[in-house]
Parts: sequence; C-alpha cells; structure tokens
Amino acid sequence: MLPAQAIDPEVHRLIEGGPQERRRFMDWGVFHVEPNFVEHWKRYQRALRQRNAALRTGQSVAAVRAWDPELLDAGELVAGYRARYVDTLRPHVATVAERLLGAPLEIGLHQGWASDRGLGESLEAAWPRDQERGLTHTGPHRADLSVRFAGAPARDRISRGQQKLAASALLLGQLRCDAELGSSVAALLVDDPAAELDAGNLERLLGEVVELPAQLFVTALDPGNPALDGLPEGHRFHVEHGAVTRLI
Repeated sequence: MLPAQAIDPEVHRLIEGGPQERRRFMDWGVFHVEPNFVEHWKRYQRALRQRNAALRTGQSVAAVRAWDPELLDAGELVAGYRARYVDTLRPHVATVAERLLGAPLEIGLHQGWASDRGLGESLEAAWPRDQERGLTHTGPHRADLSVRFAGAPARDRISRGQQKLAASALLLGQLRCDAELGSSVAALLVDDPAAELDAGNLERLLGEVVELPAQLFVTALDPGNPALDGLPEGHRFHVEHGAVTRLI
C-alpha cells in the first residue's frame, strides 16, 4: 500500500551483490506499476518449486515436464513485464547517474536464458543438466540486471563510495520512473547518507533526494553536517538509548 525504498550503508550491495539483489530491485519496481505482474510472478514461482521438487525426488519425466506449460506461460509474461520496465527505467537511471557520477550508468536485462532462443527452446536444451542436478537451470528466476559504467561492469570499475552513488542512482531513478508510470507516492528512507561520501558527493546525493516526488525520512549521526541544511523543512527528532524526542 505504501511503496518504500531505502538508501542505507548497505545499498552498495545492489551493485556488488549477486543477481538476487537486482532481481528484487526490478520486481519491486514492476510490482508498483503493473497490477497483474504479481499474479504471474506467483504462478511462475509455484510452477518452479513444483518442477524442482519433482526433479529432486526423482519423479518420472512426465511428472516433471507436466509443469513446463505453466512455467513457460507465466515465465514469458514475467520476462515481458521486466523487459518493458527496464526499457522505461533506463533513461531515468542514466540521467540521475550523470549528475551523481559524472557519466551515465547503462542498464540492461539478462532475461535468464540465451537471448537467441525462446524460453521453451532453452528449457529443452537444459533438460539433461536439469535431470543430472535436480534443478531448473533456465528461466526468469535466473535473470539479472546488468549495470555498466564507462563500458565495463560497474562493480569492477568504481570504488565503494561510487558504488553507493551508483546504487542510489538506480533507486532514485526507479522512484522517478514509477511516479511517472502512475505509482503511489513513495517513502524514501535515507539512513546515514554521509557514510563513505565526501562533502561534494553527499551534497549531490541530497540534491537529487530532495527533488523526488516522495515522502522523505533521513537519519544522521552528525545533525550539524552542513550538507543536511539543504533538506526541506520538516519535523526533527533526536533518538538516544531508545528514547525519541521531537525537536521541531
């Protein structure tokens, strides 16, 4: 009911972490702009769990492959939603990254199977390996969002502090994109934004944050940081030893 995202000291995992982090990021965005997405995502996950269970327990080929039609139908719909969303998201992320990092981020979707094959053909090709290892090796559950900076994977090209800015560009671009597509007003939680950022980068990040069409919550270990002066006026609280005191 309330879309909420967070920029916190662990946000760099969106760049540095595994594909599951970026799939979660993509699906969060699609969920809030495509009302039917979650139904097909759940269908796909259910068919995938049943197919994998049949593989692991050594059931007959017919019992395993009985799940393929549902897997194909739901999987192609899930992949289609993701592909359309990433196409819409791309320019928003590039624009925010240009301002934060001095160059755009390039994002692309790896759908979870070879781009020169359909999902059905890929399932057939992977069948011997699926049987051998008791696992479905191809499909939207193997998807990933590629994030490139200056022509190379972002995690290999930029520092930890820049990874925070790059991940923030993904999240801020997503909130702008979803608002444009009609999503409800979101809440953005910004936890200790000064962590791993110098004054200039912090100022640029907060400059992007305050322009968002979102309700904003910011925590800071140093409330006297001059970069925080640019935040919009709102209520201010002090938290100490579990006690919350309203200051403004």
